[in-house]
Amino acid sequence: MSIPLTPDDLTRFALPTELVLAPDGHLLAVTVTAQAENAKYSLIALIDGRASTIAPRFLSSGHHLDRHPAWSPDGDWLAFTSNRADGNQIWIMPLAGGEPRQVTRLRHDASRPRWSPDGHTLVFQAEVRDESTPLLAGDAQKPESSPEATERIRQVTRLQYRSDGSDIAEGRTHLWCVDVAGLMRAEMPTARELPTPRQITFGDFDHSAAAWSPDGTRLVFISDRAADRDANITEDVWLLTLATGEIVRLSTGESEVSRPAWSPDGQMIAWYAMPTSTQHSIDNTHIAVVAFGSDGQWSSPRDILAGLDMTVGSALRMDLASFEVNAPTWSPDGRGVYAPVNERGTVPLWWFPAAAGAPYRVTAGALQIGPFAALPEGDRIVAIVNAPEHPPEVASFDLRIDGPSTQPTSYLSDLNPWLAERYRGIPEHFDFFTEDNWWLEGWILWPPNDTASSHEHRHPVILDIHGGPHGFFGPAYFARHQVFAGAGYAVVFVNPRGSVGYGAHFAQACDRDWGGADYHDLLAGLDAALARGRLDAQRMAVTGVSYGGYMTNWIIGHTRRFKAAVTVNSVANLISCFGTGDIDATFGIPEYGGTPWERMGYYIERSPITHAPAITTPTRIIGAERDWRCPISQSEEFFTALAFLRHAPVDFLRVPGVSHNINTGSPRQRVAWLRAILEWIEQYNPVATISADTGVIDGSAPYAR
Repeated sequence: MSIPLTPDDLTRFALPTELVLAPDGHLLAVTVTAQAENAKYSLIALIDGRASTIAPRFLSSGHHLDRHPAWSPDGDWLAFTSNRADGNQIWIMPLAGGEPRQVTRLRHDASRPRWSPDGHTLVFQAEVRDESTPLLAGDAQKPESSPEATERIRQVTRLQYRSDGSDIAEGRTHLWCVDVAGLMRAEMPTARELPTPRQITFGDFDHSAAAWSPDGTRLVFISDRAADRDANITEDVWLLTLATGEIVRLSTGESEVSRPAWSPDGQMIAWYAMPTSTQHSIDNTHIAVVAFGSDGQWSSPRDILAGLDMTVGSALRMDLASFEVNAPTWSPDGRGVYAPVNERGTVPLWWFPAAAGAPYRVTAGALQIGPFAALPEGDRIVAIVNAPEHPPEVASFDLRIDGPSTQPTSYLSDLNPWLAERYRGIPEHFDFFTEDNWWLEGWILWPPNDTASSHEHRHPVILDIHGGPHGFFGPAYFARHQVFAGAGYAVVFVNPRGSVGYGAHFAQACDRDWGGADYHDLLAGLDAALARGRLDAQRMAVTGVSYGGYMTNWIIGHTRRFKAAVTVNSVANLISCFGTGDIDATFGIPEYGGTPWERMGYYIERSPITHAPAITTPTRIIGAERDWRCPISQSEEFFTALAFLRHAPVDFLRVPGVSHNINTGSPRQRVAWLRAILEWIEQYNPVATISADTGVIDGSAPYAR
């Protein structure tokens, strides 16, 4: 029989996270993340998108972090970011063979290389600070670890001065160009012989997501140049003409925008855009398109999803790795763009016309489509796919005329063959209605020993709550749930109001109501799962991360139904989080309906710490020490309250060096984190119980640890 997945197995996964199509239209550069010797690394593999067999060829080697691959226009070179030397810098590698060649030596790193159409120049982004020279000269070393660097006092003047996963922002990210033609012709250069990059954007603004026009004369990029740029959540799309330095704004300053992309003929630009408002925390992300007119001017942005209550992107929660959403990907004929869509627990791929025509699904079914590419013949899509039965792999889809593909035509990678020996449960879907007649959905992942006919056997339950609150769960592979199921628990997870993928109104429905209807949705979903049978209502635990941690804290302050709780990187005090979280001073305004001094009553009443005296559930609190999103001070406050009150067993685990995303931790930390969740639940909500009447062990799972 299959062996259950355990926390130790987290160190074995290898996962594709980026995918870029070569100019020949067939070869793919795929970033693969893996783990070894308690460290993460990433390699770049080459995969033939037309292959019928699984045969990735790894282009890079060693335990470096090689990421963000970009093809040269002739397909002979690959540019990428690597930490091989001098921090994270830009490197290039010849496909014909040979060692990687370092391109940049910048004091504050460099990333996101993109080739010019003539193959001579790379544009990239790098931080610039006022007090330092951005270029490392000669053999100079980066000074970050020197006493002068670690002991200096840092001045903060910006409202949003740090972002989770990074350090305090002391400069601005600018765009740079570097000529690599000579580097490609030369022998291996020394540090003193590297080409000199040239900064091409300036000012007290950040810049990102640069993309070359097909003729190489212009760059489109993202930047927030508004007067309140450090207090708003909007950005704009800008166009830079390289010959003159002229910069023109293409968007309207009213949306959160990202990932601009040129049409094949250079006459249109598409990007993702979500309208922003102080009235709502979230809205549908659509695709805006501008066109270059006969008058020599760019048109106003046009929403090509106007009237459609759907949101593009990929907000489905996954716990092994994360991948970025592609820019809108133009079909080879330039008639429209492909984009993933958040849709009822899944992330299918859609095609949207830039002008006339009707949109249509390309894929369907219980799949999450990650980074993808459209092959130039127009008959095939290649994508990283997360499926219920396995974590992300590279797969190929034939474009069908009779409807969307529900399964890949073939898989082009098999990075985790060892999983064939592991139990892989498939989540069981269920629908339910709330008391106020909202339709919701959820899933149950059953343990290995479950059978639909075993009505007398009731499984202990773990209710897992997703983060966001504007994320969502679905049936795709989720390792944490597989570990819980392998230990003998039935895992229940639902999408309460506030979740993405059910329209804008549904996603906005938790605004100014955290701990209100969303709380009742979660319990209604749990009750609906219990009504299906084979679940033990007397043996239940609850856990969640981020907003899921907030809801865990809230739930145990309002019900005693759960035997155990584990709250991870959570929020306990909305007032103090407004002043310490990296996004709360902007995110919190629409989410909570105003600032703490405007709505103090709400902030107090909806803070889980207010209800700490009612908590009797044994609670384990886990907090990451470099979490800026839900700072560890939130966990500290909650622990102090529960430990002081002494109404329930409580402990507090601190995870050093890790940000809000647990994947930023070492492999050993990730294993310890998941084991800590499971051990606490097993202590207070065990799989095996002894009947007081018969003395017989009930509910034992033969596959439990």
